[in-house]
Amino acid sequence: MFEKHDVLPLSLYEFEVPAALYVKTLKQCEDINWNEVSKRSNKPEQGRSTSDFHREKECQDLKNFIEQCLEEVRVDIRAHTIEKIAVSQLWANKSVKDEWHWGHTHNWSFLTGIIYIKGVTGNTWFSRQSDYDKLISYSIRQSEEGENLLIHKQAPKLGSMFIFPSNLFHSVDEVKESERITISFNSFPTGTLGNWENLGGVKLNVE
Repeated sequence: MFEKHDVLPLSLYEFEVPAALYVKTLKQCEDINWNEVSKRSNKPEQGRSTSDFHREKECQDLKNFIEQCLEEVRVDIRAHTIEKIAVSQLWANKSVKDEWHWGHTHNWSFLTGIIYIKGVTGNTWFSRQSDYDKLISYSIRQSEEGENLLIHKQAPKLGSMFIFPSNLFHSVDEVKESERITISFNSFPTGTLGNWENLGGVKLNVE
């Protein structure tokens, strides 16, 4: 007989959006003409996502809040060779009953986030492969696809924002009520990266 110890967890960073900013963002999302927004990949089972939301003037307060939170995460993960982490993309998502979002990661992004705006169904699934499946470079187990995934199901928490590594696999299960609205964002290091004085750095500008 043995005891099993689960150690070295992956951290998700949770923040609460200020009440006034949450109400403002909710109204902005509800004012979108969603009928003019195409479905993701034009598939009937998928929801709709806007693009370039962060470029809208009304989103500046939200963008500033997110970047304040990204700074807290940058300090906590001790990313001292990065001057700043900036929002690179920000968009709104809407799914209605029975729609879902397939599993994916976010390319060309450092940290990704989700803000729960409306609706309390449609869990976000975070998953990663078990380290025991990566012990050697070829498979030692016969298993069905997805059998050994480590999965965390995050129920929507209205007004909450979660920040996580952009390469963390995630998806959304079926919405069970009338609609689910979220804000998502990508971020990227900006400013001076590395050690410029020691000829080991680069300067980037994220717009």
